[in-house]
Amino acid sequence: MEANVIPIMNNIVDKMDMRLTYQRKVILNVLIENIDKHLTANDIYTLIKSKHNIIGMATIYRTIDILNKKGIVIKHDFGDSAAKYELEIEQNKNHHHLICKKCGKVIEMSGLLKDDFYETLLQDKGFECTDYKLKIFGYCADCRNA
Repeated sequence: MEANVIPIMNNIVDKMDMRLTYQRKVILNVLIENIDKHLTANDIYTLIKSKHNIIGMATIYRTIDILNKKGIVIKHDFGDSAAKYELEIEQNKNHHHLICKKCGKVIEMSGLLKDDFYETLLQDKGFECTDYKLKIFGYCADCRNA
């Protein structure tokens, strides 16, 4: 395991509150190594297979579902028929997604909403926000210029 992967893995294992099986470790390693990407279950399978590991699709789906319920993995629907997954880590918290309707590219953005967003919702609307996901659909620069 790479040195920069170990602290992330340790934080995840602490949060999991469950046994870290070989299969879970392999799947988590793939997610950590691709932390800047949104992966489908099939992407995860392909990346695992490329490293000569064999884990079935059912195990991948089951593990991702468990990790999603534990708040370790976020499941996204970007409108392209396949769910995509990313690790929920502190550095990724409250980032937003710009999704190109033509090519499907997903661009991550932070800072689109003011830092006092939660407080404003509570003060102005009496609504206590515990989490939010912002998806903005449009056309990326490459598709607009094509």
